[in-house]
Amino acid sequence: MALSAQQIPRWFNSVKLSSFITATQLQKHFLRPGKTLLHGFSAQPQMSSDNYFLQWGFKTYRTSCLWNSSQSTNSSRQEVGSAQGTLLPSMNEQTQKTEKIPSFDSELSLEALDDLPPVSPLQPVSEEEAVQIIADPALPPDTYTLRDYVDHSETLQKLVLLGVDLSKIEKHPDAANLLLRLDFEKDIKQILMFLKDLGIEDNQLGTYLTKNYAIFSEDLENLKTRVAYLQSKNFSKAHIAQMVRNAPFLLSFSVERLDNRLGFFQKELELSVKKTRDLVVRLPRLLTGSLEPVKENVKVYRLELGFKRNEIQHMITKVPKMLTANKRKLTETFDYVHNVMNIPHHLIVRFPQV
Repeated sequence: MALSAQQIPRWFNSVKLSSFITATQLQKHFLRPGKTLLHGFSAQPQMSSDNYFLQWGFKTYRTSCLWNSSQSTNSSRQEVGSAQGTLLPSMNEQTQKTEKIPSFDSELSLEALDDLPPVSPLQPVSEEEAVQIIADPALPPDTYTLRDYVDHSETLQKLVLLGVDLSKIEKHPDAANLLLRLDFEKDIKQILMFLKDLGIEDNQLGTYLTKNYAIFSEDLENLKTRVAYLQSKNFSKAHIAQMVRNAPFLLSFSVERLDNRLGFFQKELELSVKKTRDLVVRLPRLLTGSLEPVKENVKVYRLELGFKRNEIQHMITKVPKMLTANKRKLTETFDYVHNVMNIPHHLIVRFPQV
């Protein structure tokens, strides 16, 4: 609704008063003397608040008049159009001076920077900015080598520095998938510290982990329990470290399996506890390998080659590898030494290395 001639001065006074109060509040809250919001933009007003808000009142009044004049006759439109053409240039020039908005590309102060909204990841990017974006090459979904993932995996990088041979591990798909899922700090570091406390040297970690990468899938408490079991069987710390180095999969066996293996050798070979312990310390692979070759060789020594039980015990405690030797090679060697060279059994027992 258009204002009458009597209402215009009263309306200007109310607008001027409310606008002055609002401007004073904003100036006290944001624009401090001697402070700048943006680089090169002064907080001091370029013109008085009275003139500024008076011009704002003219603009509002002109907009209201234009809206009402659209419903009048064609002659009144022309008059309003001519008056608008007369007022528009000066009003636009002053408005551009007073309503100058600072650029956000300028350097912001710390106080103003806290008030800025976060940048949205969905913010559109111009073509010039898009061309400058350099994206890393995508990782292949399927590959036959871990080389493609080393540059993108901190875990693989640190394992390489430890001396782990990834070319041997990548032959096992389950191993590659396991290592790529592990976090070095959370999953691997604690296992490395455990092995070092056990007695594995730094220069031995690479070889050990190349053979037994599956130790990273073991629970640390289970590993400590297996070590505690060996200690309960009077294996010294040095012996345990030696056994773990020579038989990397030893710690992957549960306590029940380790106990069954020790009981088998003590019962099958009729050895004492001390001799059984010395046997597995010298050849710890007896605890992790298959028991079938051991059973077969014991029968061969006794039935085919004619050795007595006590002679077999003496030979295997001196040369534990005789328990895992190839059966065909073992019989061929004995045939040549005993039948061709005519060396009797008692001399072979004294020198079982032959």
